[in-house]
This record gives sequence, C-alpha cells and structure tokens, in this order.
Amino acid sequence: MSALTLAGLRERWPLLLGALLSVAAGTALLASAMTVADSATRPGLAGLDQRQAFAVRDAFDAVAAIMIISAMLTGLLTVFIVATTFAFAVAERRRDIALLRLLGAGRGQVRLVLLGEALALGTAGSAIGLALTGPAVSAQMWLLRRADFVPGGFELGRPSWPLWTAGGVGVAVALLGVLAASRRASLVPPLEAVRGGGARDRTMTAGRWTVGVLMLLATAAQIAAAARVGLVVALALGMGVALTGAIAASRLAPAVMPLAARALGAPLRPTALGSLVDANGREGVQRSAATAAPVIVLVALVVSVTSALAATATATAVEARDRIDADLVVTTTGAEAAVVAALPGVAAASPESTPDLFIDLPQRTGGGIETERRFDGYAVVDPAGYAALHPVAPVAGSLADLDRDHIAVMERPTDGIGFELGDPATVTVGAQTVPVRIAAILPEQLSTGQQILLHRDLVPDDLLDTAPTDVLVEARSHDDVAAVRAAAEPYGDTAAVEEWITARTEAAQRTNDATLEVLLALSGLYTVMAVANAVVIAGTGRRREHAVARLSGLTRRQVVAATALEAAVTAVTGLVLGLAVAACAVLGIALAARRSVGSAVVEIPWTLLTATAAGSLGLAVAVSALVAALVTRTDPITVAAARE
Repeated sequence: MSALTLAGLRERWPLLLGALLSVAAGTALLASAMTVADSATRPGLAGLDQRQAFAVRDAFDAVAAIMIISAMLTGLLTVFIVATTFAFAVAERRRDIALLRLLGAGRGQVRLVLLGEALALGTAGSAIGLALTGPAVSAQMWLLRRADFVPGGFELGRPSWPLWTAGGVGVAVALLGVLAASRRASLVPPLEAVRGGGARDRTMTAGRWTVGVLMLLATAAQIAAAARVGLVVALALGMGVALTGAIAASRLAPAVMPLAARALGAPLRPTALGSLVDANGREGVQRSAATAAPVIVLVALVVSVTSALAATATATAVEARDRIDADLVVTTTGAEAAVVAALPGVAAASPESTPDLFIDLPQRTGGGIETERRFDGYAVVDPAGYAALHPVAPVAGSLADLDRDHIAVMERPTDGIGFELGDPATVTVGAQTVPVRIAAILPEQLSTGQQILLHRDLVPDDLLDTAPTDVLVEARSHDDVAAVRAAAEPYGDTAAVEEWITARTEAAQRTNDATLEVLLALSGLYTVMAVANAVVIAGTGRRREHAVARLSGLTRRQVVAATALEAAVTAVTGLVLGLAVAACAVLGIALAARRSVGSAVVEIPWTLLTATAAGSLGLAVAVSALVAALVTRTDPITVAAARE
C-alpha cells in the first residue's frame, strides 16, 4: 500500500498542491494564534492595583478571544479545502481505483491508500507550516497592533507547546478531510474499470443529502430560536446560521447548480459559446459545486458576521433612544454637575458619574450563588433625576428605594445569571467597603454601561467631584434647548442626545470593524486559496475535454473564453447561494432585535459585499482562464489520442 501511496502522490501532486499549501498555512496560523493566545494569558500585573489589573487582564483576554476564534476558523477552513481537494482527486481517479479493485484490492486497502496520501500530505504540510510560524506570528501581531488590540506591556513568549499542538492538528485535519473521500473511493465498483463512467455522474449521494438536509434543519431551528432569545444570544446563533447554512448550501449545491447555471446562462445560450457553457454546467455538476462552495462560505461568513455586529451597534443606539428622555448631554466632572443642573431653562437633570470603585455581586446561577467582582458597567446617580430622564421601569423593586444602603442591578437572563431583591453585595471605595443590598432589578439591556446603579451618598464628595460625569439635561421647552446648550458649554463638552448616541455608536462600530479586519483577513486568505485550488484542480482535469472542443471547431481562444464564462456563472451561483444563507442569518438577527429593542434592525455591509462579490468573481474567472490557457498549449490531437 505504501508503494501505491507514493505513486499516487507522484502522479497527482498538482491536484494535491492546494491541500498541501492549506495545511501548511493552517498549521502556521494555528501555531501563531496559540502562541499569541498563550502570551495573552500571562499579563504582567505586578505593582498594579485591582482596577488596573482588571483593565490589563480584560485587554489581554480580548486578544486571547480573537486568537481562539482565529484558530477555530483556521481549522474549519483547512478541513474544508482538504476535503474538497480529495473529493476531486477521487472523482478524477475513479478508473484507477476501479482497476485496483478489479486486481483484488479490498475496500479497506483502497481507503488505506488515500489515508496514506493524506498522512504524507499532512506531515509535509505541517512541517512547512511550523517553519512559517515565525512570519505568521509577525503578521498576526501586525494586524492586532494595527487594530489597536495589543495592550501596553504585552510581551510575546515563545512556548513550544503551540508548535507540537499545531503540527498534530495539521496531520489530524488532513486525515479528517480525506475520510469522506476515502469512503466514497472504497465504494467504487471494480467493473467500472471496463464499463466506463456511469456512477461518476451521481454527485448527490445519500450521505450528501443527509448532511445537507440536517444542516438545513439546524439552520431553520437556529433562526426560530433567535426570535425567542435576546440579541446577545442571537449573535452566536447568527454565526451558527452562517456555518450550518453554508455547509447545507455546499452539500446541496449539486442539486441546484444545473438549474442555477441554466437560469444565469440563459442570455448566453443563443451563441455557440453560451451553449457550450450551458452544456458544461449541466455535465460538470461536481466541478461547479466544488468551485462555488468556497464562495458560498466566504459570502455567508462575511455578510453574516459583519451584519450581526453592525446590527448590534445599531440596536444599542435604538435602545438608548428609547431609554433616554433628554435633550442634551454634558460631559464634565461631578463638581460641575450641580452647576449644569441649575442653569436657566433646565427642567430636569441626571448626573451619572463613574468614580473609581468596585462592586462584589452575588450571582445566582444553576450551580448556586457565586461572587462576581465588577470594575465597570456602573453609574453613580441621583435616583429622582435618573428616573425622570430614563423612562424604564424596574422589573422588581423601585429606584426610589436607592440610598446609601441599597443598589439597583440589571437582570442577566442571557448569561443565565439572576438576582433577587434583598441579595447582599458590597461596594468598595478606596479603603472603605460598604455592605449594601439589592433594592431594584433593572431590565436587561444591550449596553454594557449602567448595569449597576448606586446612590450618590455611597461615594465621598471629593471622589465624586473628580469623577467623569455625563449630565443628561431636559430643557423646559424646545425653544430653551439652544440657550441651555450655550450656557452649558463652558462646563464641558455639550452635545444633543442624538449626537451623543451617534458618537457612541460609531465608536462601538470602529471596535467591531477592527475585530472584523483581523478575522476577515484570515477568511479572505483561505477563500482565495480554496477558490484557486478548486479551479486549478478542475481545470487540470479537463485537458481531453478542451482538446475535443478544439477538434470540434472551436479555437483555443474560444475554449478559454468558454471556460472563463463557465467560471463566472459558477461564481455568481455561489454568490447567490451565499447571499441566501446570509439572508437567513440577518433574518434571525432582525427577529432577535425586534424582541430586544422593539424594532427589527437590518444592516447590510454593501461596500464589503460588493468588494467580496467582485473579488470572488474576478478570482474565479482569472484563475480558470489562466489554467485553461495553460492546459490548451498542447496540440489537441496529441491530447485526444493519448491513453487515459
């Protein structure tokens, strides 16, 4: 079997080159992500107080989270490319495999040959990837620094365990990617060696139908669940919809590709090239589906994730507008808050300060009661002023009960955390720890701020005077707004509530964009590899087909043009299917937003979508045309007369 494995690798290495490169890139990126994540678990906290240590640890955790997501995407996409490559390889080698079966090779031996090829490919790819880990670390750190994710004091370590782990994962991913293809190869009937194709045309196998339908049902279930949960949970479900929907579309693509190709190619059909494109689209279903699959995955992930994050920022802004009944916001300090509140024309004011303190809360979870220490997400308020400008009723208790001994907290059913009236907590201000109890429970919100409300009497005046403070101001009448704004400007930055909310939304969106930049750079790299790999494999296996077309009267230029047009139709079909998956994810997010903030929120990244569509289409057309030009250099009679 080892001799057959080596012979297969020597003969089919152009087909396996894309998988080799994807395993190498996956291993390098995985080792890099784990190296950075490992460094992010060891922040230097010596000499820092608790608040500073929390801020540093939170920043390091953000880096680790991004790297973990990056590693997961790396593994998923690598399996996808390897599986596509070996599926093509099996389709191209059906006659060879049938001959092996005819000569006495058992099903298990056929599987061993392909698993041996995958083992060799995974080992070689992992070795190359480990050698490229250094440059990969530098590239990922550059992306993180460019997005301002790297906190001060971040020191990059060089542990050895990520290298060993990534190398093992690279080999495992290669073997995992070939499992389905090896099983399909073992089922090739021996008589196919003498009777020709037949079974080759059966692309929609029972396994493919099963996986596709199950993933389709999982997608529908997640959309239905999104309509019944909060927006935070719906974000995770949106990613799930993108993944399961993309898998479903990829698995079921051969069933819809002929119809899609016929519909999209209708304008071209009256011409000779158009009829050839139409015929190739109907005959080369597996080839077209494999080329469209990475486009489906890319569009689904890019549009779904980008839309979800943008919709969250927009929904947070909608929520803020519903929960704030004021005209102006003055950003100042606690010392100036009373002056702003006393300005002529002010009907009501709500000073909301964030001095340095921390709070220990009792969390009621399924496992009992645990203590959570919070260094952020709180505001020190005047209960009467806050209630006047925030028309939000607590789900339990009353804001009127807030005093030095009582606080209000936000319920968190999304996280599975609950609170009860009367639960004890502590507030630590400087060296003083004050015992308090929960007097009111606020409804869950998307904003991470003001999840805990404390009375002003809890904080010493000198600390409150220097604390950052937002003073929400309501004017007596619409005519007084301009005068109040002018009078408040000497005491701090003054903005209309809508301007203030918009600025906060834009700041949140910049953070989202930075995160997407890091993650989509990886997705874009792998999609380029996947599309190019699928097109190259498909093109190199069409030498005889192109030769016959040329012998039938087409010129070399016409064959290349027909191949490029076929790739364009396939890429557009992938874009349409990817958009259908993304629409499902966007629908789930919109339903969740309607439940959370009262209105459906839909955000479509048109610029990014246009760039993704144009890039995918251009890449597929360019690579297919280049491959067709290369494989048609040989005289067509020589190719057509050659033995298979």
